Amino acid sequence: MVHSLPLDVLVHILFQLTPSRSPDGEIAVKTIARFSVASVLFQEAAAFPSLWQQHYQARYLHANEQSEEQRKAETNGNWKLMYAARRAIDMEVIEHLQSIVTKRVGRYDHVNASTKFLFDAWDVLEIARGVASPSEHMEIRDASESHTLMATTSYWASALLVSIGQTYAVNLWASLRSGNNSVSFVQAFSSTSCFFGKHMDEMNSILYSLSSRCKEYLLRLNFPLSKLDSDSDLKKLCVLICKFMESEGYGPVSAFNFHDLLNLFPHCYLTSHKRTIPLSLAHIFVSIAQSLGVAASPVDFPIRVLVHISTPDPKLDDFYVDVFGVQPILTLREDIPALLARQAIPVANMLHYISPSGAAPMLLRDSRNILSSLNITNTSLSLIRSSALLALTIFLLLTGGAQVVHQLVLHAEPLDCATFIAEALIPALDGTGRAQNDLRQGCQRTLDEEINTAQEIKSRSSEDGRVVRHFVGMLFEHRKYSYIGLITGWDSVCQASESWSREMEVPDLPRGRIQPFYHVVCLDNSSRYVAEDNIQPLLTSSHETLKKLCQNIDILPKLFIGVVTRRTDWPKEEEALEERLRARFVLSPELREKYPGDEALGDDWLNHNGRYHPL
Repeated sequence: MVHSLPLDVLVHILFQLTPSRSPDGEIAVKTIARFSVASVLFQEAAAFPSLWQQHYQARYLHANEQSEEQRKAETNGNWKLMYAARRAIDMEVIEHLQSIVTKRVGRYDHVNASTKFLFDAWDVLEIARGVASPSEHMEIRDASESHTLMATTSYWASALLVSIGQTYAVNLWASLRSGNNSVSFVQAFSSTSCFFGKHMDEMNSILYSLSSRCKEYLLRLNFPLSKLDSDSDLKKLCVLICKFMESEGYGPVSAFNFHDLLNLFPHCYLTSHKRTIPLSLAHIFVSIAQSLGVAASPVDFPIRVLVHISTPDPKLDDFYVDVFGVQPILTLREDIPALLARQAIPVANMLHYISPSGAAPMLLRDSRNILSSLNITNTSLSLIRSSALLALTIFLLLTGGAQVVHQLVLHAEPLDCATFIAEALIPALDGTGRAQNDLRQGCQRTLDEEINTAQEIKSRSSEDGRVVRHFVGMLFEHRKYSYIGLITGWDSVCQASESWSREMEVPDLPRGRIQPFYHVVCLDNSSRYVAEDNIQPLLTSSHETLKKLCQNIDILPKLFIGVVTRRTDWPKEEEALEERLRARFVLSPELREKYPGDEALGDDWLNHNGRYHPL
């Protein structure tokens, strides 16, 4: 019998339960917990320290450093108690996440309660998000099958991860306002990816791996890392670092792709966009060089960012590295003055352009690069919004310039206003006066509008007899411009301004402004406001079109939990070419609450096998 087994055998059995962040790992932990209540001996086996250590370290990859040290102190390093403490946080965060997904009213109270844990909430939110993107959780199912809230839950978990990352980055950069140099250029730059939901550990891991491979590269070349006293050895090392980066695929981007936004963010140029701009290459070079003991710093040079190398011998001139150029080593006395002369910069002003820069000037240069690249064609609107928010936040934080507040508020969503702007950016702007006040007021207006919207319930029948013909979740083709769109909301009459109406030629429509208008999203991620006169219901769709909509429209998982379809009876010759589906998008809890009659109308429309016949 199991009860008669010795303690070491019981412990060995429990060690066969594999630690994991997957559902299997959760089952393993629950099994251990149940095992512990069977008897005193079982309880002793289930409390074995290294047993819980492996499960803790498998599930919890991130934490607030201070909180983790406090947990260790309070539990005396007991891994089981530490696991219980983290699990309690997990349960609280998941409870708030469920409320965020299902409730509109009070949503941002739950958001703040979740994000206050910062990186202590990171792991459970990553698990809730899943390994796929929220759009990949959007399921296309037959009408006979039910949908889960997986896509919407994944969307909000991702959004909370971004908010936590943004809060961390702003708090990090805030110390630079006072001239604090404790935040390095590499650290400050890596943290820009936090605005895209990336953890700093991810960037640090990639850079650490690069540095390790560079050391191996140098060892294979028999380069003596232990002795860098001579000027020639130091220059040779810098050239070899450039060659190593080239062997890893890093190098100058083509002129055609120079202004691609993805060249500007570490999680992109460290992985998929290795052919990138000078500033990004300098970030990688400085990280590797510093890991090898080289005193390397970026230089805010007028042509392109260079890297300043400080020589250990005070009798020797410092020199510069141009990671982007053909000639990597630039001398202080010949090359640099010649380059500055070409830019009409007098010798008297040269010192400003050749001195090593800290993190703040480089972040500001990065923000200018981002803003200058926002209007490049074929850039998704969601990337533009996130990039603009990052650039404007950096500029406002490091300059206190109130002139960008209006733009920042325009790009900020209610979630941004409730989280990193309220919790980190506004407090960091103490002493700026107008900028801080303008930002506080602008964010409050955004949140007030969101609260009013959250309380709004749209009835399909109006007192004046107007009927809203179509429903949220319906696909349509624009009668005039022929694009495919998806209805995400409606107003019984036009709520846009008179000037917008004239510009959009609304008075020329048969019913003018006195008709329902629909909020819609399109394949290019754009949002539009369309008159009912211009809505032509899309009676059938292909599976490929539905898939593209799910994958291309970032906001979709927030608004819908999936797609429900029915096969249609088409002539054999057309059916043979491509199966056609009658489809509608299934409303998320928040849209179902706001538009209580639309789900039933959508079902009726879906089940009607003839021409479009709304209720």
